Amino acid sequence: MISRDFFRFNTTNTISADIDDEAVLDEAVAWCDRCELLLSRVNPASELFRLNHAQGYPTLVDPELAAFVETSLSYCRRTDGLFDVTMGSATQLWDFKQQTVPSADSLAAALQQVDYRNIAVEGSVVTLHDPCACVDLGGIAKGYIADGLLALLRKRGVRHALVNLGGNVAVMGGKPDGSPWRVGIRKPLPSSTLPLLDAFATVDVRDGSVVTSGIYERAFERDGTLYHHILDPRTGRPAATDLLSATVVSSTSLDADGFTTALVIMGADQALAFVEKDPALEAVLVTNQGDVLATSGIGSDLPFELIG
Repeated sequence: MISRDFFRFNTTNTISADIDDEAVLDEAVAWCDRCELLLSRVNPASELFRLNHAQGYPTLVDPELAAFVETSLSYCRRTDGLFDVTMGSATQLWDFKQQTVPSADSLAAALQQVDYRNIAVEGSVVTLHDPCACVDLGGIAKGYIADGLLALLRKRGVRHALVNLGGNVAVMGGKPDGSPWRVGIRKPLPSSTLPLLDAFATVDVRDGSVVTSGIYERAFERDGTLYHHILDPRTGRPAATDLLSATVVSSTSLDADGFTTALVIMGADQALAFVEKDPALEAVLVTNQGDVLATSGIGSDLPFELIG
């Protein structure tokens, strides 16, 4: 196995594959660069930036972006808007590094532009019917990119691979020795307080993805209130939830990434019920009381091991 570590998408990433030619990894990193030029909300050179600044006019965009926007809308519909790609107008008001809390009035104004149903996709033409809307694909982009990386590696003859995009893990083919990949589920604590690989459980996966969203990573506390980055589209504020984290195990990273945020917003009971209805998904949830909950397929279809 040859590995490549690189920094993209504001995080550290790793690709490991059973190859002899590192040019394949060069190609994979170059594809990540292309994705940034398609999907970045803040890069003025990106296709998404151009769409967001089109003032509501129908916009011919790269066919790949148009297709991905249409795909993303399906996750908005399936979660009844708890995942909403038009949250950009609200998310851009928050700065968790600078600990900026927007005013109630500014959030109320931003929420007027939050409604995924105001996006229309016809072929490669995308229209934001609200000219002030702002599409933010950050909540699902890494899942799309991880799946794309595995597809690229597969085309190049790779049989065994692991992609880790800042904790968004996707694998294929198991390890070269025939064993499954063992993917750790991190303890729900900030990276600054524990080693990066400190996990409370592992899941064995040969082909698929494991993605976790939690309220602990990008967060700060002020006057006894925790402000975290998982924003509820109904309020524009950090979700009021009884979950610290939600981990989804699925065959595609797009599914895993597309649902974790909504599960956190749902809370434990609704999240478990939601996942149990979908045979393509399994989930591990950690509540704010420290309880670990898992869907029925965990432990039967998937080896799941608590550590310690």
